[in-house]
Amino acid sequence: MNTVPNRTKHKAQGPRSMLAKERIPRLAGDVSYITIPNPSSSTMNSNRPVSSLIRSQLQHLQHAESARLPKEKRDGRRPEDIGTEAEAASYIAKITNLLHPQGRKRSRSRPPS
Repeated sequence: MNTVPNRTKHKAQGPRSMLAKERIPRLAGDVSYITIPNPSSSTMNSNRPVSSLIRSQLQHLQHAESARLPKEKRDGRRPEDIGTEAEAASYIAKITNLLHPQGRKRSRSRPPS
């Protein structure tokens, strides 16, 4: 098995400048494809009670909200008051937009060294 990546020269040198496909080892032999079925319509249930994982995420987000936002911009809901996945999704979306108003930061390209 050949696990050494193909190292072609790019504008910037170094391991982070390699393209993702160059980091993937090339395997000899047959390739198996796995088909992933579409989720059933019952999977998306906005009335489903919040799981313990989502409840924990809500607590972390509420902590970030209270630490980073002024009182007048806070949502005011407590994680204990959120009961369904739809309510959790709306709270997460609202607080995320308030904490990151510009959206995701674009990565800056580094100048050549």
